[in-house]
Amino acid sequence: MKFFKSKADINQSLSIVVPNKEIEEQVLTKLKTVQKDSKLKGFRKGKAPMDVVTSIYGPEIRQEVIWDLASKSFSKLAQEKDLKIVSRPNLIPEILDEGKDAKFKASFEVYPEVNLSKMNKLSFTNFNCDITNEDLDKTINNLQKRMSQWESTEDESKDGDQIKINFIGKIDGEEFEGGTADDFTVEIGSKSMIAGFEDGLIGLKKGDQKVLNLNFPEDYGKKDLASKPVTFDTTVTDVLSPKLPELNDEFFKSTGIEAADIDSYKKEVKTKLQEDLENILKGKVKQSLFDALIEANDFEVPSAMIDSEISNMKQDTARRMGMDPKEMKEDLFPNETFSEEATKRVKVGILLNKIIEDKEIKPDADKVKEIIDERAKNYKDPEQVVNYFYSDDEQLRNIESISLEEQVVDVLMAEAKSIEESISYEDCVSGTYG
Repeated sequence: MKFFKSKADINQSLSIVVPNKEIEEQVLTKLKTVQKDSKLKGFRKGKAPMDVVTSIYGPEIRQEVIWDLASKSFSKLAQEKDLKIVSRPNLIPEILDEGKDAKFKASFEVYPEVNLSKMNKLSFTNFNCDITNEDLDKTINNLQKRMSQWESTEDESKDGDQIKINFIGKIDGEEFEGGTADDFTVEIGSKSMIAGFEDGLIGLKKGDQKVLNLNFPEDYGKKDLASKPVTFDTTVTDVLSPKLPELNDEFFKSTGIEAADIDSYKKEVKTKLQEDLENILKGKVKQSLFDALIEANDFEVPSAMIDSEISNMKQDTARRMGMDPKEMKEDLFPNETFSEEATKRVKVGILLNKIIEDKEIKPDADKVKEIIDERAKNYKDPEQVVNYFYSDDEQLRNIESISLEEQVVDVLMAEAKSIEESISYEDCVSGTYG
């Protein structure tokens, strides 16, 4: 596939010259203002000679004037050249001698100019998925498990049980930080532990001991442990089996569904699953389209835009964890953790904006209303929520942005080549496929 480079390098520079005449005029004006308000020892207020005022305040005022004029000169020059600047300029002084024109080199980043590849050359995966009776039964069974009572059992542990263990993790025979725990609960089959951990705990009883020989995955969160062989010395302290609640009216209500019998309950559950599935599939298709768009359009991304997106992602992560973003520490959320995803998001944003600009796409009023109605339907008074969105300019602009993105997705789906692929419901909702 052919790649298109941006027309101009995003890293640019300009030479800035500040005429000495302008510097001297502004310095003198500021010195006169300072002279009027000066309270210098040995002189009455405002009566200090100019040469004294200049010797005390002149150097600082001159520096302020030069840098202020340089910044304004850069802004004017950037405007004249119609530069789309995305970062503050780095002003590097080259000449600052008194009595001479001041000279600076301004380095900065500009918004990339992108030539889009033809969209009919793109291909994306259109995922298809159906909810089977088995999927429905498994979902209801999982709902039962969430509300089940866990009871100790003398039977061997099996898939779906909870098992409490003490374990000591070792790498090359040495214990490592965070690799030891007592009375730790694992639900077998939850896939919450590294591959092989839960399977290795099947068939055990209270008091049994077992050594698990495993490997940390390549993409493990702690890079110093990724891909390394590890052993876990485990001791079972308890095995618990779920006592599932009966499928009756009380259970139906506890899951938020009013149903007369199990058949009507299944129908309601399937309807809700279908709604969620459609949103998941929509997201997968959209991501496939965006990935294809990025692959077909190679261009350099301004680091300032990536840094800004990383900052937004870190703050969002902190909020989801219940933390005040202002108090988060850098070592808890290192930039490199977010860098790859932030770069992709910025690239997608640039490409979508380019498509919107080229095709002159405007927010579609019907789609905006559809999005607002969809969000409002989950509230007690949907009409009030709808009125709120339309009366708040900021909220309405956010919805219009979402609408524009969906409209671009519609354009891409209409022009790009679709590759149909069927996936199971479990793979779809687990997020491990596509």
